[in-house]
Amino acid sequence: MKTYQWIRVTAVLLLGLILNVNAEPLWSNKKSGGDDWLLGTIHLGDDSLSTLPSSIKTAIDSVDMVIIETDLSLVSPSDQQRILMQYATLPAGFTLKQSLSEPVYKQAQQYFANYGVNIEQFSNFKPWLVALSMVQMSYAKLGLNAENGIDNQVQKYALQQGKKVVGLETYHQQINFFNQIIEQFPEVTNDDLILDTLSEIKHFSDLPQVMITAWHNGDMQVFEKIYRDTLGTSKFDAAAEQILLINRNHNWVTELEPVLNQQKVFVAVGTLHFVGDKGLPLLLKDKFELTDLSD
Repeated sequence: MKTYQWIRVTAVLLLGLILNVNAEPLWSNKKSGGDDWLLGTIHLGDDSLSTLPSSIKTAIDSVDMVIIETDLSLVSPSDQQRILMQYATLPAGFTLKQSLSEPVYKQAQQYFANYGVNIEQFSNFKPWLVALSMVQMSYAKLGLNAENGIDNQVQKYALQQGKKVVGLETYHQQINFFNQIIEQFPEVTNDDLILDTLSEIKHFSDLPQVMITAWHNGDMQVFEKIYRDTLGTSKFDAAAEQILLINRNHNWVTELEPVLNQQKVFVAVGTLHFVGDKGLPLLLKDKFELTDLSD
């Protein structure tokens, strides 16, 4: 059962330096007459993220509603496991070994062996689930967990303050994004997915800490570089960018616009959703500016 516990949180993750000033990536439309906030989050955190900054708490205190990517409290752990099985299980008669070329399967096998895990336990699962498990193992080794993630802390604090909390997506939708990458981009193979994952784990081993430091500093230039470096080098990168970032941003804008016009809202989603000309601050009609509300 541990495999499922690892992945439930990581699936939400996928579907994320210089000055120590605690200026989190928080946007406001106050200068254009609004009363809303946008926060870029880190889904998994270390001890340095274990306390929600007062600037974020103050912003949450000022609104009527908090909007997050998905409200996992609406789905029990057993239902999360059932949904994961529904979307991640291979069709009857197919195995993971058949879904990958022999060289790539052996690389995946060796990766799991390094963690004392037998790849056979993934025999009935799709390669994207295997890739998520690889990422989760590497993050767990670094001491990262969802409890210290900013999304989790925002939701907890909002509920403590009696705020209405709403998810932009269901758990079903988030899990199915990984199927869509393969279904909508036939040029992306299962081998591409595994090889890209192994490459990024190897070459970007410091990425989680870089992201956490950049988040503390509100340094969006670092996130811009992360976006370019990790989503601009392969067919899989292009597909993941379209499905996990660009399409979702446009869908979210459609949902957010009417709510922002009617209520005071605090929106908290992954920081990479705020990057570039397809990021939320530029897609939304209101002018949102990065704030400096240091503790």
